[in-house]
Amino acid sequence: MGKFAEKLAGKRIVVIGGSSGIGFGAAEILLEAGASVTIISSSRAKVDDAVERLGGHSENLRGLVGNVRDEAAFTQLLVALAPLDHVVFSSVDKIIRGPLADADLDDAKNLFGVKFWGSVVVGKALAKYDIVRPGGSLTLTSGTAAVRPSKGATIGGALNGGVITLAAALADELTEKEIRVNTVVPGLVKTELWDKLGYGKEKQEELFESSGKKLPVGFVATPDHIAEAYLYAVRADYANGTTIVIDGGGSL
Repeated sequence: MGKFAEKLAGKRIVVIGGSSGIGFGAAEILLEAGASVTIISSSRAKVDDAVERLGGHSENLRGLVGNVRDEAAFTQLLVALAPLDHVVFSSVDKIIRGPLADADLDDAKNLFGVKFWGSVVVGKALAKYDIVRPGGSLTLTSGTAAVRPSKGATIGGALNGGVITLAAALADELTEKEIRVNTVVPGLVKTELWDKLGYGKEKQEELFESSGKKLPVGFVATPDHIAEAYLYAVRADYANGTTIVIDGGGSL
């Protein structure tokens, strides 16, 4: 095998939010690249299910329970896992969508606690403690509402925009530790999050079919498609402070 194929062999990677959706796809592609992966989720049932579904990689995989809302406990968990080579953060409770006039701001604040403040908690832990080895990376997850804000995505766009700004600042903040920080910005993706929005399977299929026809690639992504961006962010030593938009050409 060549130097590129073996680049992640044996590397220790944590995927926070790796039990489902985009995070699960990232965990799978990193495992297939030869990395040793630990997935972390706040749900024991989801962790166990993900580990079972990824059973073909059991020798390089483990699942742990951790909640980013508890800064002290989650930081302690990351410290206990050190030294790591890379950290991927893809945790999110639910997509924030709908008219601003009808928004439940208490619910929105709660959701900020996972995706935005969770990213801050992880960034702070990496800045304060020697968790990631020099030359390693942190990859955060945003969304295209950050780069194309629109009606119905006012709050979600602000949340995702904050993640991009956070990553850029962290890339500078963690320079002395030689830790790269990048952001993956997925477009529309088929994940379990649509179930949480109350979209039935039939409605989801209608949405994905109509939306796919509007995209230059002609289809809506699955987590497997988005996983390629995380593999790039982790492997590319020259990528730092980079925003990786992967949206099927939707921004054209």
